[in-house]
Amino acid sequence: MQWNIQNTVVPKNAEELIAVLITNRHIEDRQTFLHPKHPMDISLQEVGLDQKEMSKAVERLETARQNNQSVIIFGDYDCDGVCATAVLWETMHTNGWNVFPFIPNRQAHGYGLSSVALDEILGAAHKPAVLITVDNGIVAHTQFERLRQEGVYTILTDHHESDGKFPPAEAILHTTKLCGTTVAWMLARELGKSESIESMLDLCAIATIADQVPLVDANRSFALFGLEQLNQTTRLGLQLLIQTAGLQLGEIDTYAVNFGIAPRINAMGRLESALDALRALCTTNPTRALQLIGKLQDVNEARQNLTTEMIECALAQASEWKDERIIIVADPSFHEGVIGLIASKLTETFYKPSIVLSIGEKTAKGSARSVSGVHITNLLRSVKNDLLEVGGHPMAAGLKLEVGALESFKTHLYEQARIVVDVELLTPRLDVDCVIDPSLLSLEIVETLQQLEPFGAANREPIFAVDECIVEHCSPVGKEGKHLKLKLCVGTIKLDAIWFGKGEQCAAYPVGSAFRCAGYLRINEWKKRKNIQLLLKDIQAQ
Repeated sequence: MQWNIQNTVVPKNAEELIAVLITNRHIEDRQTFLHPKHPMDISLQEVGLDQKEMSKAVERLETARQNNQSVIIFGDYDCDGVCATAVLWETMHTNGWNVFPFIPNRQAHGYGLSSVALDEILGAAHKPAVLITVDNGIVAHTQFERLRQEGVYTILTDHHESDGKFPPAEAILHTTKLCGTTVAWMLARELGKSESIESMLDLCAIATIADQVPLVDANRSFALFGLEQLNQTTRLGLQLLIQTAGLQLGEIDTYAVNFGIAPRINAMGRLESALDALRALCTTNPTRALQLIGKLQDVNEARQNLTTEMIECALAQASEWKDERIIIVADPSFHEGVIGLIASKLTETFYKPSIVLSIGEKTAKGSARSVSGVHITNLLRSVKNDLLEVGGHPMAAGLKLEVGALESFKTHLYEQARIVVDVELLTPRLDVDCVIDPSLLSLEIVETLQQLEPFGAANREPIFAVDECIVEHCSPVGKEGKHLKLKLCVGTIKLDAIWFGKGEQCAAYPVGSAFRCAGYLRINEWKKRKNIQLLLKDIQAQ
């Protein structure tokens, strides 16, 4: 692994250390970053939303409330889409609107504001007067035109990248500076009472963190204050979900959201109906909450098993892509609800952009993930003649194509990747903030670093290099000895270290040998005793 030392300064005290980290994250206003605004105080302009469009949306919704007209909130089946639907539905429902949620079923309706989903909505006994999209819609040109012709007033709220033009919605609340839930929350803020709106920051935190948006500026505010709200949430479903995931209310951080809360919400949309995830977040009935969270847990376990099986199938196709600059795997057995997870795993393992396609009878649906420096959505749009649909972000995308176009698509994309993907971008790199002086290896310094939290995209947890680490002890630990525990001596400092998944490498680090280590500084607490621990990411010969 190649280390990228981002700053040559070796800080000697806490103030210098924070300054280095702020510089590495290209943060211009240190004070604002360390002390962000509360979301209630963030203006529309700050997040790229148009006041005129907001006013149009609010005015039309007020008319709908006064006339008891039907409003549909059209969400998405991922964590961001479910939370966005919950925020807006709860706000409008409790404030007197005749409002109903609609979250498409991945298998029955496909992604987003699809024609199949519209057939169901417009074919119902009572056609809605207003339809609001949350976390989707920015490329649904045909569908918005159809709604316009049907006389349905449309409000588009979304954060995905447009394809250069907006659909013909009557009001458009679009920005790429937020996630889908927080765009919906900005609309809800104009419609509801401040106390109830503020309580919904728990869902904003989950969505902001789970959707991997950059945790700077307004997103940092939503994540920071949202985590505070989440850690004291009164939502029965969330309380039970946290308990089921083996987490503790009051100790929820970005890691807990990413690996405990979000996967269970996402699992429903991947394999079954995301409406049950929505119900779990919104219910006030203890018995119902228990039933729904139990279902989320069962479906998440099924998702984990299915993911393992599909990864094995994807690896069996390695001969096709091992020499290419992008991974493309396709199979009829791939469940389209899990292909995004497979793409993420392939990219993480092989450090290449990855596309995983589920082949149906007539069409194939795909999910893509990328590495830093490769804009996967733009790369896919370079072969748009082979595609029926494509949309997404620089690091993730969704696509659809005819089965008959699959081989042409693969050929063209492999060719395009050879042209635009620099091979250097495919070398695994570890971004190390700086070399840390041994005198800073203390509990006080780790506590100082906590003022930079919450960590996530664009504000990753700091990784430090520690020079001249002498091995005093090394042993495999954990179930089946999967992990590696080391006791290191750094000058006069004794430092515990743990390296997950590297237990088999114990023999490579004999007592007395010297290495350069890189990792996260953490506080490890055992029997009410705290000590500093290095969570290793890599070790190099000194």
